[in-house]
Amino acid sequence: MTNQTFRGVLKGQTLVVLDCAAPLPDGTPMEVTLLRPETGSAEAVLTAMAAEPYLTGEDIAELERAIYQGHRPAAAIDPFAEDVKGAKPN
Repeated sequence: MTNQTFRGVLKGQTLVVLDCAAPLPDGTPMEVTLLRPETGSAEAVLTAMAAEPYLTGEDIAELERAIYQGHRPAAAIDPFAEDVKGAKPN
């Protein structure tokens, strides 16, 4: 048997619906491998939020304190100035 890749989605917990027709008869044994959501996608963020470790309110407060303590004001740079210190000439 040769390895072929078909893509689809799960419907009703028992049926995999393929993106396009596959030349396979009904009842063909298959192996399904779950694909990880694309990094940074909404699905990936929701998956990460639902996964362990779960954060407590104290954990979140500690993170917010660390963010606040590391906060620095944005540099006041005029990107349209002709003589910007450190800028490379054209």
